[in-house]
Amino acid sequence: VVASHGYLPAQFLNPRVNLRSDGYNGDLDQRLRFLREVLAAVRAATDEQFIIGLRISADERDSQGLSEDESLAAAVALQGQLDYLHIVAGTSASLGGAVHIVPPMAIEPAYLAREAGTFKQQLAIPLFVTGRINQPQEAELILARGQADVCGMTRALICDPSMPGKTERGQVEDVRACIACNQACIGHFHRGLPISCIQRPETGRELQYGHLTPTSSPKRIMVAGGGPAGMKAAAVAAARGHQVTLYEAGPQLGGQVLLAQLLPRRSEFGGASTNLQREMALAGVEVVRNTRVDRALVERERPDLVIAATGATPYWPAFERTGELQVVDAWQVLRNEVKPGRSVLVIDWRCDWIGPGIAERLVREGHQVQLAVNGTHCGESLPLYVRDQLAGELHRLGIPVTPYARLYGSDDNTVYLQHTASGDPMIFEGIDTLVLCMGHLPQDHLATELAGVVDVRRIGDCLAPRTAEEAIHDGLMVAWAL
Repeated sequence: VVASHGYLPAQFLNPRVNLRSDGYNGDLDQRLRFLREVLAAVRAATDEQFIIGLRISADERDSQGLSEDESLAAAVALQGQLDYLHIVAGTSASLGGAVHIVPPMAIEPAYLAREAGTFKQQLAIPLFVTGRINQPQEAELILARGQADVCGMTRALICDPSMPGKTERGQVEDVRACIACNQACIGHFHRGLPISCIQRPETGRELQYGHLTPTSSPKRIMVAGGGPAGMKAAAVAAARGHQVTLYEAGPQLGGQVLLAQLLPRRSEFGGASTNLQREMALAGVEVVRNTRVDRALVERERPDLVIAATGATPYWPAFERTGELQVVDAWQVLRNEVKPGRSVLVIDWRCDWIGPGIAERLVREGHQVQLAVNGTHCGESLPLYVRDQLAGELHRLGIPVTPYARLYGSDDNTVYLQHTASGDPMIFEGIDTLVLCMGHLPQDHLATELAGVVDVRRIGDCLAPRTAEEAIHDGLMVAWAL
């Protein structure tokens, strides 16, 4: 099977890019000449039984890129030389177009189904479509509607390599659905790291974690905290044969996932909690809610081991603060515990989703918002396509972003920042509310409280505040070490 895909064929097809004067440019027939010659050469070097396909963007999502009409006309003209056509979207030629190479969570699932249907109606050859199809139900719907013949599901299989088998056996509820966070798949790739998945850190580490090893010495294990780290540790430990009980202080499992899903266009992040809860249920973990682990509970239950996954709290840095300016943190905003004023300044230390997400949410609620980030640009720590999609949204909403900004002080209605490169002051006047998105402090009191009582292993943010990726990886590692 040969599947031709690349920017060179698309550049020949694009009349705004193809400026040649040697017979390969002009009307559609001339712009198709290069691809026709390539396909003919491939066919001549193989035989009629050899399958040859073409992958092309149905729409490059760029003002100067191939449009849907242009791609469709090329596909119809070429289908006599092809055994199938595979459509995607986007282009690396622009930041806005590149977002669609690995579309992030903010983009609707299966969003190319309409384009696929249009192409399918015009073609006599099989059509493949790829573009944020992350669950078997979505793929089945596209096939049932006759919009395509094959659905490509790349990240879905990185997240759950067993997805096809589970679906075939009718175990759709057991599928770990990709949430399109892009953090450990394409995010790792762009940083030169091995591809993995925040929900399934076993991916990319198959030689170490690919085959579950049953324990030879089962233990009674108490997990304190029902966030991502605690749930992963509990699920893997129980699957290995330990007797595991997870205690969550609140009524809901999920930890900071419960907050992350409240940010605009991030509701799908809640799937990380849903999927981990399913893993625990399948492994036989006992879950106790509304119960905080303390020394008395441990002495009463007498587990062999306690895994502390007690999370973190928002970090409030020391800064010169006088006057009556309202100062709140991101958690208070997301939980509706405070009522911000009209003019809001969001100060973002982590340069991740939280600061811009809070800014977007407040603008949509009618506030006038400015965002200041302690980095070179908004979303500096995020995967590229996530960052660029987010930057576009902030621009559309008219949210000004100030980079290189460190919090210095505040008074009644003014916030003082410091430029991190020059050291010069940056003054924001007429501010009613300052929202702190300054990272987190580990909530690790339990390990100290249980010193000398029982063996305690700390994981997740109570060990060191990071992201859900590190938390879930911590849970996997500690469970394998038991």
